[in-house]
Amino acid sequence: MRFRIAPGCLTAAVSLLLAPHAGSGQTIPSPFRYVETRQELGILAGVTNAGTGRFGFGPGGGTRLGARWGVRLSGPLGFEGVAGVISGKRDVINPARLEGDRKVGEANVLLGSVDARLRFTFTGDRSWHSLAPFIVAGGGLVFDLSGAQAVDEQLEARDRFDFGTSFLGTFGGGSHLYLTDRLALRGDAVFSLWKIKTPPGFSAPERQISGVAESEWVSALHFTVSAVIRF
Repeated sequence: MRFRIAPGCLTAAVSLLLAPHAGSGQTIPSPFRYVETRQELGILAGVTNAGTGRFGFGPGGGTRLGARWGVRLSGPLGFEGVAGVISGKRDVINPARLEGDRKVGEANVLLGSVDARLRFTFTGDRSWHSLAPFIVAGGGLVFDLSGAQAVDEQLEARDRFDFGTSFLGTFGGGSHLYLTDRLALRGDAVFSLWKIKTPPGFSAPERQISGVAESEWVSALHFTVSAVIRF
């Protein structure tokens, strides 16, 4: 007696044998990973390039060091506070001299800054291939920590530049690079604005300098890298 196997039964049996292998072959690791920690604390280092204003007496930037604390509020939104210093130089300008020959020296600059920022992370509470890009915006204060320098004594009191304290506006972006659940690197490129005051001697009638403003807004670019602990 001969047994005949229907083609449909044979196809079903082969499918059952291959089913586990086909299912395992469809498993694709996701490039996204949840970030379980909500807070971070880090130190930052980098450089600042700043505008010096019409007459060139403002701080021109320098080396930037600081610290940052941040917390994720909800989904992609976070809050962070940043404090730091900028160490650099500024030109000492004498308005009594002819234009093009007004620089009489250089002075050291040490600016302190504190600001608060809102952070929007594009990947929310996850990372993509260990990256989590974001944008930040906020404001705070920037102030002079160095005071008057010896080279300023070459100028009349009315001609000496004093940075004082100014509002600081910030906007920028960057990304986290998660090395582990607790450790990360972070890069930031931040644009900021602050105001510098013009010494009153620049607007003295005998100087014959036209269009002198009492103050002016200048911009600065900060590029920093941070080592971050998450918790």
